[in-house]
Amino acid sequence: MLLEYINRKKESHFFISKMTKNGKERFYVVKDKSKYPKSELLIELPKGFEFYEHPEDAKVVLRKVLKSVVLQDEVEIVTEIMENHITAKDYIIDKTENSIDVYLGHLDKDDYIELQKHYYKIQSYRHILRFEKVNNTTYKAQRFCSLSRYYGWITMETSESLDYLADKYCFHIDKESLLEFWIEGEEDW
Repeated sequence: MLLEYINRKKESHFFISKMTKNGKERFYVVKDKSKYPKSELLIELPKGFEFYEHPEDAKVVLRKVLKSVVLQDEVEIVTEIMENHITAKDYIIDKTENSIDVYLGHLDKDDYIELQKHYYKIQSYRHILRFEKVNNTTYKAQRFCSLSRYYGWITMETSESLDYLADKYCFHIDKESLLEFWIEGEEDW
């Protein structure tokens, strides 16, 4: 049986293996398996690799297993707080090398009742909030700022309690009130 991954848009992805000029094996994602010889299609996940679905657009890649300083218990703290969120229902939580990232859906499923069947195909997500693990005991709550002077991630608060930061900032993820939190240690603009 061929190695297959179905993303959240219900699209099937298959994987092929090709040798580079340097003699190394390289893996590629394909959607139409009929265009490739069966010998190139993978039947099992290569050792040391994992599937990864990009939160923004559901693009699938085969990547080396992610080494992260973030523990699964820490991800579960943010997940539990987001599950109890009253208004933000369509979100994705992603673990990176050193942070827990929260992506919020652009569309609200309730507004697209007539498109329920195709909703998952048109939904995309944007990076709103992240909790960066600075060391084993310190976390930074950060939001994305689009102002040219501060473009990028800005730290709103640093704390030793991930519970405290997640509880305080996840509530604001889908509200304009998130913008009221400015750069830690600076006066409001």
